[in-house]
Amino acid sequence: MFYLTSDITIGSYKQVKASKVTWKTSVNSFTDTCTIDLPRITYMKTVRTVTEDMQEPNERKEYVFKENDKISVSLGYDGNNVKRFEGFIKRVNMGMPVQIECEGYSYLLYDIIFNKSYANVTVKQLLTDVCSGTDIVLSPEMPNIPLKNVRFKNATGFQVLEWLEKECHLVVYFNFNELYVGTQFGKKQNTVKFRLGWNTVKEDDLKKRIVDKNVRIVIEEKNSNGEVRKTKSDIEKYGPDKTVKIKAGIPANLLKEIANRLQTKKNYNGYEGDITAFLEPAANKGMIAVITDKLYPEREGSYFVETVTGEFGKNGGRQKIQLGFIAK
Repeated sequence: MFYLTSDITIGSYKQVKASKVTWKTSVNSFTDTCTIDLPRITYMKTVRTVTEDMQEPNERKEYVFKENDKISVSLGYDGNNVKRFEGFIKRVNMGMPVQIECEGYSYLLYDIIFNKSYANVTVKQLLTDVCSGTDIVLSPEMPNIPLKNVRFKNATGFQVLEWLEKECHLVVYFNFNELYVGTQFGKKQNTVKFRLGWNTVKEDDLKKRIVDKNVRIVIEEKNSNGEVRKTKSDIEKYGPDKTVKIKAGIPANLLKEIANRLQTKKNYNGYEGDITAFLEPAANKGMIAVITDKLYPEREGSYFVETVTGEFGKNGGRQKIQLGFIAK
């Protein structure tokens, strides 16, 4: 029999015992989240104050955990705990039980007010400036992406990441405190293996996706002179075009990579969906999940792990793993 174990640190408190933990991490979002349920009485402290005339002492109960406290969550079986989340307390809800809402390292970017203009800058240099003074580190896998005529006025660091994601159509996500931004999904991480019906709990949501018509992605950018440049994805047979507008100034070869990434997701014609597994083997976003299926062998293959949603508590530990396109 396997026993659930945890290693949770909040602020200066180690081995915090939670009644329930849920978490979510995804390559489709740069905001990782985690919620921790704790007993209300266990982590209360007494705060003593006195009145202004120094005559009457006053005591009140206060929760030991507060907003901005750093948090690390590792979960597993029999002491073999794997880190699932790292970040900061965003909100403490004083109910029964106490519920602590946490956010990953994107939390550090809300209070950064960024004012800067660049005629020419790389994404890496831009993010070096934005993240200066924080514990965020940039991924060594981050490609060199040049940008032109970039200007931010009273933007939060969080809004800068949103701009890179929405206006430049770049992939933006954290691996704990490491920030990655690129045209593709970054370096492939480790491989995790699942045999459906053996080390999984549920796999009904892994279904065939049918695409009636292949759409060709066309990247469109307009420069300061009003000139429009179009970059088409590499696809031979296609139906209608889908135009995606993008920030001007990104080199043609990188625009092609962005177009092909969007093309892969748009026209993927294969199995996708969720599988639910135990806490082991541990999966993380960006991994390659190798699926074997003796009952339905057509579902076998190497899938890209897009999102992992997990739960840990009295009912056991589970990971819901969202599988995307077949990895090449």
